[in-house]
Amino acid sequence: MHLTLARVSLRQLLPVLFFLLAAVPAGSIGVVLTNKSWDRELQTVREQHLQLAHNLVEALERYAEDVEAVFEMIVTAKASVVDDLPTRKLDDLLRRLHFKYICIVNAAGQTQRLIFPQADRPIEHVSAQLLETLRVADADADHPPEFSDILPDHLGDPTIFLWQRLDAQRYALGALKTDYFIRLQSAISFGENGYAVIVDRSGKIIAHPNPEWRQRIHNMSQTEPVRRMMAGETDVARFMSEYVDAEAIAGFTTTPKTGWGVMIPQPLSELQAHVSQVRRTVWFVIGLALLFATLLGGLVSRCLATPLQRIGQAASRFATGSYDARVGELGAFHTRETVSLATRFNRMADDVNASWQAQSESEQRCREFAEIAADWFWETDCQQIFTYVSQPTGTTPHGEAGVLLGHHRSEYVYNDPEGTIAARIQNHMDREESFDNVVHQVLDRKGRPIYLSVAGRPMRDASGHMVGYRGVARDISELLHTQAQLRQAQRSERLRHTQKLEAIGTLAGGIAHDFNNILGAILGYTDLVLHQSTLDDTTRLYLQQVFASGNRAKELVKQILTFGRKSEPLRQPVHLDEIVEEALSLLRATLPATITIQHDIDKSVDTIDADATQIHQVLMNLGTNAEYAMRNLNGFFEVRLDAVEVDEAIIARHAALRPGPHARLTVRDTGHGMTPDVLARIFEPFFTTKDVGEGTGMGLAVVHGIVTNHGGSISVRSSPREGTIFEIYLPQHSSATSCSVSLEAPILNGNGSILFVDDEEAIALLGQGMLEHLGYEVAVFTSSLAALETFRQAPHRFDLVITDQTMPSLTGEALADELRRIRPDIPIVLCTGFSHAIDAKKAKAQGIDAFLMKPIMGHDLFQVVQRILSQKTGKI
Repeated sequence: MHLTLARVSLRQLLPVLFFLLAAVPAGSIGVVLTNKSWDRELQTVREQHLQLAHNLVEALERYAEDVEAVFEMIVTAKASVVDDLPTRKLDDLLRRLHFKYICIVNAAGQTQRLIFPQADRPIEHVSAQLLETLRVADADADHPPEFSDILPDHLGDPTIFLWQRLDAQRYALGALKTDYFIRLQSAISFGENGYAVIVDRSGKIIAHPNPEWRQRIHNMSQTEPVRRMMAGETDVARFMSEYVDAEAIAGFTTTPKTGWGVMIPQPLSELQAHVSQVRRTVWFVIGLALLFATLLGGLVSRCLATPLQRIGQAASRFATGSYDARVGELGAFHTRETVSLATRFNRMADDVNASWQAQSESEQRCREFAEIAADWFWETDCQQIFTYVSQPTGTTPHGEAGVLLGHHRSEYVYNDPEGTIAARIQNHMDREESFDNVVHQVLDRKGRPIYLSVAGRPMRDASGHMVGYRGVARDISELLHTQAQLRQAQRSERLRHTQKLEAIGTLAGGIAHDFNNILGAILGYTDLVLHQSTLDDTTRLYLQQVFASGNRAKELVKQILTFGRKSEPLRQPVHLDEIVEEALSLLRATLPATITIQHDIDKSVDTIDADATQIHQVLMNLGTNAEYAMRNLNGFFEVRLDAVEVDEAIIARHAALRPGPHARLTVRDTGHGMTPDVLARIFEPFFTTKDVGEGTGMGLAVVHGIVTNHGGSISVRSSPREGTIFEIYLPQHSSATSCSVSLEAPILNGNGSILFVDDEEAIALLGQGMLEHLGYEVAVFTSSLAALETFRQAPHRFDLVITDQTMPSLTGEALADELRRIRPDIPIVLCTGFSHAIDAKKAKAQGIDAFLMKPIMGHDLFQVVQRILSQKTGKI
């Protein structure tokens, strides 16, 4: 038994929809207005409470200043002056300031003299807690008076003490009542339960509405506002009030001079009562609006439902075979849209009658097109038995197409004894899914093997059940032959490109070796001169500029070597901003002055897992393309780097990306731009718009391959005369990388004998000067053979050998081997500007103690020498 759910009518649906459509914005408005009323109430409370707190603090500040001034005047005046003061006036002044007494006490806490009141008063000892406070106080007699925290006096009454050291054995001590504080606190009253609290700098109560808490000096330091007051903050905070046993909000601040804190709490329930009235009014208005929307929906539904019912009845009759069924003319009160709908239905009925006639003509036309097409179309049942095969104009397998009817597909598949092709297609058919580009061989009518690409789609009956497959077969023999030729041409081009890169690498290495020697002399001698104390400021400034320029040249050589070297991709967490800055430095040296380079690099972008050399190549290729696009033009080359969170909107444009944090690299130029047909092919290998000899067409193809291999995506926007913008997305590294900061060790004067070998005389003399400057004895040779002979004659004369790698007659590597044969424990440092024969890894494997790349900075050389000598010989 099947249950049929009754469908909702338009007359029922529209009132509900009108109600819901009104309820959502009305509810949102109600929530917003309620929240805003609460925010306004909180803001009002914040302003009022902070203003009250500030007013109370100002009064306390004035009181503290008056008390301190009078106390300091009395205790610092000479005894005769105090004695001459009118007694009544002095007493009145001190009582108005709420002094209990003022006296002079000694270091043991005994009262030596009572200044106020004048009446006889028993001599008392100062409490131990107050005496300890006096002893740790500032020993300076000129230090201004200080206020203590609230403490009980000898009677147990809360008292604030004021003291000042007179000399090493005496203190002036004043005791203040808390009456003034209580009067100020009591004057603050607002709402039903609003009150004020005054605490000392340790959070203990000075004035509070609860007299019991005042008497036992209750500690409120764990209360949130008091804790923040003790830290010197001024703000408004919520907290659980123990006094009113409810959540409260309080403005609070402190007196800068004494550290006393003032807090103005008020229960949150009083604020909520004000907001509740606003909330009731808002929701009453919203309820009226919803009622009106529901009534309006009912009226609209009545106007729409009547003509739609008539149209539905006509459609039902037409569907059951009454092909002359039409909608009659609607009245003047019906809407223009319903009248238009009825008219369109009548026209549709007329068109359907006409289309049935055209359908048979269309089927015949499609059949004829299929028979004259170069491809051939087929249909099979669910067992791959052909039920229809078109007759193409070209060659078909096994001659005429009709001979395939009633035969299984496997009967004409060539060179497939295992039947894998038919099984593969049957697997798709069993799952009722489409398939494309199933390639197999067949024999043409002359018995020659050809390649076919087959695609198929399920055929279904009116009830949706699959009854077979239909598809198309295409002869792709010529296409496969053309692709094979293209792959061969691509391999040849890649080989030529590789050979070019190897030549560049070899050339870069040769240049780097000689240029690093020159730079080493410039930087080294400049560094030596800069360490002389006799230089005047102008000369030192000039030499610093020379040193800075030399360092820039040194970095440029490194970039040339990075670009020219051939190495396997090495993926590791790298800072993309550093790679971008390095590439821009190299581009500044290669781009013409007519192109202005601009950059906006976000240093906070996280690391990416990448091969730094390949990312460097991406930027260089894009920069080279931009230079060609702006040749003979004044233009801008802009690079921007920022971090983005890839979401569904970005994935819609870059399907290869996954959600998560990515680094976005945007490269823009103001060149001549590209047309749509060029833009569609720019990432194809060997496609180029440059003249013969200007480019290979591999630059952007390589860029696309590198970005894709790094799990990223690249897109481009361009139009003629509008320039070009490339956007590259690269996933950020999944785990944080730690960056260690190494501190340079201090350079100490040393001792020991060093053999320094370099075929460049300037470098040899430079090494001698730098090392002798630190106290080492240095023997310099420009011939590796002469150095070897000297070492052979006195092998224990030297504590360390520093040698260049590339030298005539005997390389540094070979010299190290000969020296070790004579004395196996001799420490050796190998230096090179560039060498194909050896690197740091190989040098370490051969037992070389240190490997330095030229040009060598003095500080680097000194650190290496000190480290090796301290480890090997115990010398520094």
